[in-house]
Parts: sequence; structure tokens; C-alpha cells
Amino acid sequence: MKKVVAVFLLLSAIVGAALIYLKLSRPAPHAADLLPESTLVFIDIPDFSKSRADFAKTELYALQQEPEVQAFLEKPLALLHETFSSAGGPRDADVVGNFILDGMQGEVFLALTHVTIFPFDMGLILGMDVRHKRIEAAAGLYQLESTLKRTYPHGSFEDKTYLGVKYSVWETQPGFPVCHAFFNSLAVFTLGEDTMRDAIACYTGQAPPDFKRLATSAKFQNAQQHASRDHEFLAYLNVEQMLSLVGPLLALAPQTSDLYQKLARIQTSAYSMTFVDRGVEDVGFVAFSKAVPKPEPPTQRKTLALTSPDTLLYSVGSIDFAAVYEQGMQSLSQSGMASPALAVDQFQQVLRNRGLHIREEVLQRLGPEVAVIAKWRTGAHVPDVALVSEVTDADKLRPALDGAMNALKESALGGDDKFPWDETESAGPKLRTVRIGDGLLAPTYATTDRFFILATTPDYARELLAQVAESKPTLAASAVYQQSMKRLPLNGSSYGYADLHGLFGPLYVLAKAGLSQLGENEFVDPRKLPQAETIARHLFPFVSATVSAPQQTTSTSFSPFGKSMVVVAGVGGGIWAANTFGPQWSQSAMPILPKKSSSTAAPSAPRESQKAGSQTPAAP
Repeated sequence: MKKVVAVFLLLSAIVGAALIYLKLSRPAPHAADLLPESTLVFIDIPDFSKSRADFAKTELYALQQEPEVQAFLEKPLALLHETFSSAGGPRDADVVGNFILDGMQGEVFLALTHVTIFPFDMGLILGMDVRHKRIEAAAGLYQLESTLKRTYPHGSFEDKTYLGVKYSVWETQPGFPVCHAFFNSLAVFTLGEDTMRDAIACYTGQAPPDFKRLATSAKFQNAQQHASRDHEFLAYLNVEQMLSLVGPLLALAPQTSDLYQKLARIQTSAYSMTFVDRGVEDVGFVAFSKAVPKPEPPTQRKTLALTSPDTLLYSVGSIDFAAVYEQGMQSLSQSGMASPALAVDQFQQVLRNRGLHIREEVLQRLGPEVAVIAKWRTGAHVPDVALVSEVTDADKLRPALDGAMNALKESALGGDDKFPWDETESAGPKLRTVRIGDGLLAPTYATTDRFFILATTPDYARELLAQVAESKPTLAASAVYQQSMKRLPLNGSSYGYADLHGLFGPLYVLAKAGLSQLGENEFVDPRKLPQAETIARHLFPFVSATVSAPQQTTSTSFSPFGKSMVVVAGVGGGIWAANTFGPQWSQSAMPILPKKSSSTAAPSAPRESQKAGSQTPAAP
């Protein structure tokens, strides 16, 4: 009898273990199957553990692991940790953070399913697939609940069941219930019980008959099809749905009516990212509700003729100058700011007095191809930058353009008695330069039979003119440029190229000089800044292209750190440059400012030796 009981208990244990194993090993549902088609925002990482492994192969991760970088980040990270702890965060935040990261094994997502204004309510849902770590995750949630009960003794904590699925409700503050449940190995958290119950209904297959899932949405499927291959990250924005909430407010305000009209054309927008070839590939996608009458055609990149193999920045696309001018003037007039509106009126009045029709005589003869070109000569404090555009009917354009430039200078700076034109000739075309302040900025323009050139200095304008006249080798001859551009589509309406390795050197010198002036502080120690070579060896060019179609636009970029970080770095660099050079530029450009009172792993391209020629507007 005892043997029978023992065998029975053993079999029961085996069956029980098998049932538990089968329950724990069931695959988690996909996030898009739990969300409604009308979801406003959806942020998704399809496989978090894979993304972590792929990120460890990037140059960004390799840079982060450099001993010099680790030493430099030690002080600011310690300060951030202390600030977080002082604000009430746990002292063992690193341990908690690592526990959460290790628990994210599969899909991780965040979604905003709905927003209502009266009464205000929003549906937030967060999910993470813990896969085989469900027991550890459940234990962690139990421990977290115990901590919350001690911290918020008057809070409400209870377990409920809906459609056979158990979920917990934590309400530490009245009106803000946080719910969590397990859908197989998917840990789901929601703000509000209604959102949790909606998710449970989808999970159990008991949603209303008319319910449409995000996974079956044609708009969402279109965004997925245009995402980067094997994407690690996807952000989806249902612009059409969001505009139905805030559109009336934008449409009624004069300052935002133009913005509303532009947004009203957009159906959805998406951004995706993939870690590949030690870099980051980004793809941005915009779908329009109606076909665009005239999508931008593929650019022929004629302006490459003005570049040289050592060009560090080349951005080219198409611009309708006449349309941009009209929109800009209208926006400034409606901005509600007196100074810009007055400047616009003065400029247009001068044009009328001179009998100039800037739209027909100038702007319609510029473009459509326009490019920004830049290089940074060794030893120079600032880069050489130029805006270049192809032209039509150059003989008729030149006198009208000179008249428009005279009007612009008169409106912004003053007459020839204060700021005369410095006119010279270089390789045939006439150069017109106006010197502002101490010469840090000397705008210079010239027009050839093919191109209009507006450069920051006459030296650079002459260099570009010689480049075209003598048919010298262009950026297209650079092996690094050729290799980088192969990653992009061939039919792009715009392209961008930035040699981050070449741009980094002079920028880093200026950054180190600025930080050294600040001295050591509680946040950063300038003495521990990594060597330039340590960072530079992880850099290769940033490239991008945009392909336009009647009902959609797709932008692709590839870089060592990703487009988002490049944008953040660019904004940060712009702020830093404004703080560093702002006083000089303000002093130089003081005459054109409104008068007002104030109470206060790819190989780097071979680089030739470059001489830091003069950047002052000297005559040839």
C-alpha cells in the first residue's frame, strides 16, 4: 500500500511539474495583437536580448567601453546616481536596473491606446516578455508590492480576476491605479483597469466582434513593411488619429494653422533602427492620406562638381525657393513678433521701390537642386560653409539677383556708406562681399552660368569657383564617400554625407578649450577627457537619403551612433557654439540685429596636408 501511495505521489508530482512547465513555456502573445487599431503611439523592441547582443557589436558600445571614456563618465554617473537617490530613488538602483534588464528576454513595448479630454483619461500599456524568467519576475513583483505597501500604508492593493485571468491592482494614490498581469511569459502593466481588461479580452480571444487589432491595420502593416530590415526598434505614430484630438485647437490658432494643414496630410509616421556592420541604420517613414501632387524627383547631384575629395559635409536636395520664400514671409508676418514683421515689411518695401519682382526674376531661376558644402581647414577656428544652387538663365538672373541682394543688405545692415560691397573677380565671375564686424563673417556670393554660390568667406567662394572652372576631382573620387553611399538607395530625392572623423578633430579641440575654461566642477573633470584619437577611431561617415513617392516618404541613414544621437549631438553642439561664439557673432552682426533695450569601423579617407589660408575677406 505504501508503495502504491509513493508511486501515486510521484506520478502526481511529475504531472504537476509537466503542467507548470507547459504553462510557463507557452509563447507570449505579440504586442500588436493586444492593441486596438486606433492606438496612438506604439514603441516596440521585438527581441530585447537580441538587441542587447547586437548593440554590443557597434562602435558606440566599443567607445563606451574605452577605459578613458569610462574614467571620464565615472564622475557624472556618480552624481546622477546620487541625485536619483536624493529624489527618493532606491540606493540599489543599479541592482534593480540590472535585474529589470536581465528580465527583458523577448519583446518589450510601450503603447498609448487612447486619450480622452473630458474627463481626462489615457490608456498606457507596458509589456515585457520574460520568457524562462517568469518565476524570477513574479518574485520580483511580489517583493516590489511588499515595498510599496510599507511606503504607502494607506494605498490600496488587491488581486482580481477577469475572463479567467488574474491581475493585481496597485493604487498608491487615489485615481492612479496601476495594474499588472502575466499573459503566459508576457508581463503586462497598465494605467487603469479598463486598459487592463481590454488587453485581457484580446489575450483570451473574447474581444467584441467589431474590435480590430493593430496587427491587422493596413496603416501599421505599411509602416512595418518600410521599417529597416530585422529592426531592433520600431516607433509608430498614428498621426491621423492624434490629429482628431488636437487638430481643432491647432486649426483655430493663426500661429499654428499652417502646421495643422501640413499635419493633416500625414496619415502615419514611423521610425525604426537596426544595429548592423558596427553601426546603426535608421529608417524614417511618413505615409500621406492623399497623394502629393508633385513628389520630389530624384536628385542628379550636379552640385557635386563644387566639392573636393576633402569636403567634410555635403547635403543636397531640391527646394522651391519661391514657395519657401512665400511661406517664410507669411510665417514671419503672422508670428506676432514686431521686429521680424517690421524687417519683412522693410525688405518688401525696398523691393517695390526698386521695381523688383523677386519671385519671378530671382527665386524661380534658382534651383531646384540646392546643396550645403563645408570643409574645415587645419588651424581654422570655424569651418568654411557654402550654399550652392543650380541656376537657369544666368544672364537675366545676375542683375536681378544683385538688386535683391542690395535690397536685403540695405534692409538688414544699411546703405553703401556704412556697408559697401567689396567687388572682385575670380576665375571669371564677379564676387560681391559684405564685411560684417571684425570679419568673422564675410558673406560672399557669385553666379556662374550653372551655379549660384553663397559662401561664408570670399576665400571659400574663390575656391569653389576654381573647383568648377578647372574641373578638379570631386568628393565622388573619395573611396570613403563611394563606400559609404553604397548603403543608400539610388533614387533619392536628397542625400547627406558628413565625414564625422574629419569634423570631429577641430570640433573636439574647441570643446576641450571651452571645458578647460570652466575648470573642474562637481559634474565633469576636463582633465579626464579622452584623447581625440580614442574617440576618432570609432568614427566613420554619416550618410542619409530620402526617397519621395506620391503617398509616402522614406528616409534612410547609416552612422556609427545612430541618427537620433547625431541629432542630439548636433543640437547640443549648436547650443555650445552659440554660447562659445555667440558674443563674437553678436558683436559682429550687431548692425543687423533689431535695436531694443535690455535690463541685462570604416577606414578613414586619406587626408592631404591642408594649409590654413586666410579666412578674412582680403582682395585676391
